[in-house]
Amino acid sequence: MTDERLTQYRRDGYTVFKGAYDETTMQAWRREQDRLQSVSTGPYAQKTSFWFGNMLERAPHLMWQAVANPQVLDFAEQVVGPFIQLDNLTLAAFPAKAKDDPTAQQCGWHRDRWAHMPSGQYDRPLSMNAICYLQDLTVESGPLRVITGSHITPVTMDEKQRGEPHPDEELLYLEAGDLVLTHNGLLHSGTPNTSGKKRYFFSVYYNISWLKCTDTFDGPNCRQLIAWARSRNDHRALRLLGQDDHLQARGNSGFQEPDEGRWAQWSAADRNAITELDA
Repeated sequence: MTDERLTQYRRDGYTVFKGAYDETTMQAWRREQDRLQSVSTGPYAQKTSFWFGNMLERAPHLMWQAVANPQVLDFAEQVVGPFIQLDNLTLAAFPAKAKDDPTAQQCGWHRDRWAHMPSGQYDRPLSMNAICYLQDLTVESGPLRVITGSHITPVTMDEKQRGEPHPDEELLYLEAGDLVLTHNGLLHSGTPNTSGKKRYFFSVYYNISWLKCTDTFDGPNCRQLIAWARSRNDHRALRLLGQDDHLQARGNSGFQEPDEGRWAQWSAADRNAITELDA
């Protein structure tokens, strides 16, 4: 299934991990968003969007499992190699709009950070977005809109088209706890929420470990996570937190062998380093 998923991801620009999180876990995340919203006075609080960044520092006990989900990271390393770094982690909830609100039909088409206009061929993404909705997506709460293959096909839009449904769009009615992992070149959009309730979601945005990241890992909670990862010799966890000990060697390896084979060797070496230490 991993090979099939990789083929599908490269072709379509996204893949869905069904049932990645259970209700108990999602309930804790929803409560945390409600709590932050109730005391939203910090620099990352935007009351109009109920949007909270730097979530790993804010709530490491809740959010590390989302950042370090092994199912997602195992797959992501097949896509780009063992170079996965956390760019930013956001927990948010979009408020509902009235159904007769003129903006309730608007889209917001975009490609994500570090993307470029596609050239007509598949390129390894520089970043990937792992998005999880904490309730079912319905017509009322608003599906995720994607233009399949637009990470390869140079689909363009003028300013007016960016706010309208697209003839080639696909609507994803994800269920609560499903996780969609997108290529940063994929054109996608949310749909306004008219359910009468907040639409909760989180976004774990990963990038390649030699790029700059948005979130900072120098707060006390992230420093504690780095120390924990260092004590276990956990290179995957260290990379997520901006500490890629192998970047110079692997980023200057000579590239005489197929990428996928080398990536698998490096990923295995990272896993074995933890096993040897724990033994």
